[in-house]
Amino acid sequence: MQHAIITKGRLLSPRSIILEEDIPCIEDSFEIIIINETTVKERSSREVGTLKGKIHIKDDFDEPLEDFREYME
Repeated sequence: MQHAIITKGRLLSPRSIILEEDIPCIEDSFEIIIINETTVKERSSREVGTLKGKIHIKDDFDEPLEDFREYME
């Protein structure tokens, strides 16, 4: 028969775990499944206009490129 025991704890090292509560002794060996619950960090709100004046587009941006002239004819 299989048993499931759910408890919280802290992982000290790959070989050491500190549990928040005692678990009953079931058998000599057993499997441990670790679920790491991470909190999602909230994004900071973006501020409109922070890049104003830092991005420039040349006046001839939409003009055809000389390198591709032969393909466009």
